[in-house]
Amino acid sequence: MLRAENRKLGLGQKVALITGGASGIGRATAVAFAAAGAGIVIADVREQPVSGGPSTAEIIRRSGGKALFLKTDVAVKSQVETLVDRAVLELGRIDILVNNAGICHISSVEHTPDQVLKRLMEINFYGAVYGIQAVLPVMRLQGSGHIFNISSGAAMFGLPYASVYAASKAAMMRFSESLRYELEGSDIKVSVIYPDYTATDLATEVTPGADMATRTVRGLNQEGVKKYGRPLARLRSPEEVAQAILACALHPRGEVCLSRRIRFQGLFRCFFPAAVEREARLARKSLEEFLDKVAKSDSQTAGTSPSENSRTADS
Repeated sequence: MLRAENRKLGLGQKVALITGGASGIGRATAVAFAAAGAGIVIADVREQPVSGGPSTAEIIRRSGGKALFLKTDVAVKSQVETLVDRAVLELGRIDILVNNAGICHISSVEHTPDQVLKRLMEINFYGAVYGIQAVLPVMRLQGSGHIFNISSGAAMFGLPYASVYAASKAAMMRFSESLRYELEGSDIKVSVIYPDYTATDLATEVTPGADMATRTVRGLNQEGVKKYGRPLARLRSPEEVAQAILACALHPRGEVCLSRRIRFQGLFRCFFPAAVEREARLARKSLEEFLDKVAKSDSQTAGTSPSENSRTADS
């Protein structure tokens, strides 16, 4: 059955390298691409998902697909270079690169720890640049390739309490645009994906030292939604985003926005600035209420007062 589907979708001979593929959007994308026939290379700092269960590679292999896991910290350029070399050695080529690895941190600007600030930019932005630098020679030699950079709707407007995350995703947006112009005339495509709010384990890899904030941002995943409710708007599932990425692989586009709000944010900013400001204020209020719920829950678990927890959450 897989072979027939492969021929239909045209991904049967392709190899996709997906960073951050152990969980969340990366995991869903790896499974979706494998179901479409591609061989998969999964790069992550851990093989098993944070939330437990079988690894992404196990899921793919059980379904009759081909998957290779390579432990990689994308913030370390030498590890990314080794990742690409191993992927080519094992599977012969890299047709698709999905720069998905990322972390998030929720706190006020003045209370963002230095180590979190540095780590977030290293993973969310530099990690993607390292991956592209390593894979471009491979794609040029092949004569084709498709690079996917996962940005965020947060790149389109200031997201309160996620300032550095939003900045890293805005950097990805402009970098992708510049890269696309550089590669014009080649058969290497560049697509940037703008997910809306998505319930994933994105936030669980915050650098040690963030204290209560580490537990707080964990509430933004699917388990947190069940426990605390939706913090902002409707949260998409990782599978929805993965299907959008797969559709773009089959029918390439420069940009894919997962909601109309994201697509038209630039126009709103120009013509309806008050509406953008109102949305930002609503996001701030919703996040503050959500973080307060998590802080109170954590204080009950830890046996500390909510006020003490709230201070720790911004440390």
